[in-house]
Amino acid sequence: MTTSDGLTTNILAAVIPADRPLSTELIDTVTAIALRAEDAPQDRPHSVVLYITGPQAGQDFSWPGSVDIGVVGKWEAALRRLEQVPAPIVATVDGDAYGPAAELLLVSDYRILRSGSIFGLATSHGGTWPGMALYRLVARHGAGNARTLAVQGRCLSASQALEQGLVDASIDDDAQAETQAVQAGLALFEASVGSEIAIRRRLVLDATATRFEDALGAHLAASDRTLRRLRSAL
Repeated sequence: MTTSDGLTTNILAAVIPADRPLSTELIDTVTAIALRAEDAPQDRPHSVVLYITGPQAGQDFSWPGSVDIGVVGKWEAALRRLEQVPAPIVATVDGDAYGPAAELLLVSDYRILRSGSIFGLATSHGGTWPGMALYRLVARHGAGNARTLAVQGRCLSASQALEQGLVDASIDDDAQAETQAVQAGLALFEASVGSEIAIRRRLVLDATATRFEDALGAHLAASDRTLRRLRSAL
């Protein structure tokens, strides 16, 4: 893909199977794409594209499954590492955005879901799984969406998720539609500069949990970086 500046975007793609219980393999897959983004050369823009395999309609699986809290901590660390990569993240789900697929979407910058699928947090007999997805959900999308998904344990259709801003595109279930949606998502980030998008993600995520006075320093630092970059471009 070529940006408006004539530079070629380096696409870092990964297929992530999110239709089974939590495993070391799943954690390693997420960590691997984060490492690739961290190590990507800085002399040209790069973007991450996640092709997530969610469960098909009616396919049940336990999440996180028979693992201990140490493995859960490693999963959350992998998601956090991915969330901090210095590159835009475009994610598309083949199947339902349920459980881990929904969690991966919540750390992405542009989210694509098929029209016949659903968006929902993992639930069990004890209720909704209380992972950090709840934190991201409230921080980025407000308590209303969190109440529907986490407290009431309901799922949203793709159109409802689109209407409520949880996904950015709802597409037909075909490869061409997916390719076009991914390209549309990537085009939004043509002007993104390296680590700047990671800083903006953090500012958005921290906004609801940080006092104005405590947040001011981080915002001034980000503003200063932008001003210096603009001056250097003159």
